[in-house]
Amino acid sequence: MDFTPRMQQILRHLLKATDYVKEQDLADSLGISKRTVQRELDGTDKALAALGLTLERKKKAGLKLSGTADAKEKLAASLSNTTAVDFTDKQQRRRYLLFALLRDRTPKKLFYYSQLLGVSEATAASDLEALAPWLQKNNLSVLKKQGYGVLLRGTEKDYREAMRRFISETTDASDFKEMHDAHEALAKAVMNVTDKGIYQLLNSHTIQRVYAVLQSLDEEKIAQFTDTAKIGLVIHIAIAVERVASGEVTASGSAETMLLRHDDDYQLACRILKAIEKEFVLTMPDVEISYLLLHIKGAKIRYSDTEAQSFPSGFDEASLFDLIDSMIEAFDPRQADSLRRDEEFVRGLFVHLQPTIVRLKNHLNIINPLLADIKSEYTDVFENVRRAAAVLSKALDTPVSEEEIGYLTMHFGAALERRKGSITEARRVSIGVVCASGFGLARLMMTRLKNKLPLSVDLHTYGKDELTPQVLKETDFFVSSLPLNIEKADVLRISPLMTPSELQRINIKIEEYAHLRKPRAAASAQDEDFLSVLDKTHLIAREMAVILRQYRHYTVPAAATFAQVVHTLAESAVSQEADTALLFDAIIRRERLNSQIFPDQGFALLHCRTDTVRQALFLTCSPAAGPFTNAYFHGIRTVLLLLMPNDEYRQVHTDVLGYISSSLINDDAFYQAVLSQDAKKIRCHLQRILKTYFESVLGL
Repeated sequence: MDFTPRMQQILRHLLKATDYVKEQDLADSLGISKRTVQRELDGTDKALAALGLTLERKKKAGLKLSGTADAKEKLAASLSNTTAVDFTDKQQRRRYLLFALLRDRTPKKLFYYSQLLGVSEATAASDLEALAPWLQKNNLSVLKKQGYGVLLRGTEKDYREAMRRFISETTDASDFKEMHDAHEALAKAVMNVTDKGIYQLLNSHTIQRVYAVLQSLDEEKIAQFTDTAKIGLVIHIAIAVERVASGEVTASGSAETMLLRHDDDYQLACRILKAIEKEFVLTMPDVEISYLLLHIKGAKIRYSDTEAQSFPSGFDEASLFDLIDSMIEAFDPRQADSLRRDEEFVRGLFVHLQPTIVRLKNHLNIINPLLADIKSEYTDVFENVRRAAAVLSKALDTPVSEEEIGYLTMHFGAALERRKGSITEARRVSIGVVCASGFGLARLMMTRLKNKLPLSVDLHTYGKDELTPQVLKETDFFVSSLPLNIEKADVLRISPLMTPSELQRINIKIEEYAHLRKPRAAASAQDEDFLSVLDKTHLIAREMAVILRQYRHYTVPAAATFAQVVHTLAESAVSQEADTALLFDAIIRRERLNSQIFPDQGFALLHCRTDTVRQALFLTCSPAAGPFTNAYFHGIRTVLLLLMPNDEYRQVHTDVLGYISSSLINDDAFYQAVLSQDAKKIRCHLQRILKTYFESVLGL
């Protein structure tokens, strides 16, 4: 944990003391108030405990730092090695001054800030003036009054939004870019938001507890939030908890409550606050429901997971479509007609604008980790979208931030790329989709891409070790959820579920390669003769027969861990104990390489290529009663295991097992059968899809 400069001074003072020190004496010696000492010490117990130290508090006697001599030496060394804010750097100094204003809203003399920053009062005053534009964006201002001091002035709602904005701005955007849907990754990102700011504006333990409460509620609406929206919700609630706990908020006050109590989002806000009250033993004022409701209404959602939300106040379906029509016209009148005919674009913008309008009307901030990339790579589109955003700004009578313009650019940009793909003369582009085996994640990703990309692309799946010189020569570029370091290969790293921005990057590459002449391939070998075709058909038929005969469905306790589920399936797949151990290790290694848990789809797709089996196998597993209770399987109803033998027929195995895994996406009946956990139903649909595959091989 980073200690603020003031906290470092307090700890150094306590390290020197041999007995208890009164808080007032500490305050006097440091030239600060007693309350400031108390605020600085809040939340430090955990950090000190990690060093083997405790902060003893004794009534009337004061404070004392207790621990071994070695522990105190470690703390002293830590303090001496701490990189303090460089107050000679004007930007860093002013950012820290902003932090100090937000962290403590009690009146302070200008002298206090000059001492805190190590500058003259005139310089401190100049720095306060320089912060005015930043604060104004959140309707805040600095009140300077003779004999009273310096005080941050504004409503509670605006103050909280400023805190959220400060945290997002002092967090590296890469923390958000690398996020996927795994719960552990999201939890880590939540902590990064506060841990990587200048100093912690919020108590990290509060962040963790709030996140745990939201996880335990398991609300469908929250699951539809984007990852950054979930982080924003955690921060919003953590700020509210600390403000109420510190006595800064009373039951009085009001906020704009947009909907009646029967509204689903209102009820969700009530359920969340009730759980928070129980966790923190607090009574949250009624006004917090309004604050939270505004945040939920303005949260960015995953469009593929949800239908359109209820309309924001002042809009109905017709007026929202009218607004979209005006935005399209302002974007580019020459392309307006074609954009209006793009149903995917118009519908996506329709859904996107509903929470956007709520955010803008209520001055709620949003994080856009891709903003710098969007402005750099799509400069022209971004500038055109500014005109469209001006229409939105005029309709709402409020500014539209660049973060919001960035998200709008992604919608307009994707529509333009689709338009290019449909009207330009271009060659076909060959894309390789790569995962560890070539038949698990790669097949799921390929199926998703088929539904999103132009028809002018050829998609092929490969295992990581199947990228031969011939494959590299025939493929324009690769997409992979794994890190690939292949010389002279163009590889685009994406997440397994593919975000809209990643799809846009893929489309841009397709456009690039579609207009590049492809090197002429060497003459291919002669087509297989009739006997070789018969041999291959026989292999496929035998493969499918074994898969159907060997298919089994297993049940495990609802509380089973990931390791226990893997052991059950591994033990069922092979007969020898030694092979069970080898297969168990292979599946675990594959999961560590790239998670195969898909909570939004309701299944886990485990797979690997192994020497422990002689035939391809397909097995399924589900909890004996109720859903899985282990956090690793949160949202998972069925676990699937696909095993491929490591032999000379790997292409046959890849094709057959790959068809099974891709059917989870493009065959809804098979998907529903898998989620039903009914072995007979799964076997029936498995037989159907394999029959369909065999008929396609025979050309029937």
